[in-house]
Amino acid sequence: MLALFDLDNTLVDRSAALRRWARMLAGHRGLPANAVAAIVDADGEGEVPRPDFLAAVRALPGVRMSMAELQEWYVATYASCYVPDNNSTRALSVLSSAGWKIGVVTNGSQGRTVEKLARAGLAPLVDALCVAEEVGIRKPDPGIFVEVARRCGVALEGWMIGDSPVEDICGATRAGLRTAWVRRGRRWDERLRRPDIEVDGVLEAARAILGHA
Repeated sequence: MLALFDLDNTLVDRSAALRRWARMLAGHRGLPANAVAAIVDADGEGEVPRPDFLAAVRALPGVRMSMAELQEWYVATYASCYVPDNNSTRALSVLSSAGWKIGVVTNGSQGRTVEKLARAGLAPLVDALCVAEEVGIRKPDPGIFVEVARRCGVALEGWMIGDSPVEDICGATRAGLRTAWVRRGRRWDERLRRPDIEVDGVLEAARAILGHA
């Protein structure tokens, strides 16, 4: 069987990593106390394009860096803000030990995705990785789920676990997968087809999936 996972705010805590980076920048540049919150707000939960985010950060009082300098510093430091999460490690280990193939499907960039997985200690537990930048297909297009199953060497039968209602849940449903939505304190949008299960984290998802198998 196949278990597919989103990366940011599913297997790794992107929100916490962004806050660590904001604190790092604030300390590096001696920014005022409210700078961390301003940087986090500028990110818009990852929905703001990186060039726009960095432009907003550069405009903050005390950030005396050129755009090129800020971009270079971001590239050099951001992935270091991702740390291992014991629940994610246990979730992948439990499924792998039960004979499941593990795939990661993300719309992020190839280089940062690889480094995030390495920093989080998850790379050895992943059988296949599909990054939109590399394959030229973005979630919720079912094609990216088809491709990761091919890379895992198994049929497209199993589960997708993710936090995005549209990209992860709706996309995977269209591909014929069962779905587990990581709530992150939110309520499901009833205008969308519901996931098979709702969970608070990936370890809960892994245990539930094994119970459904």
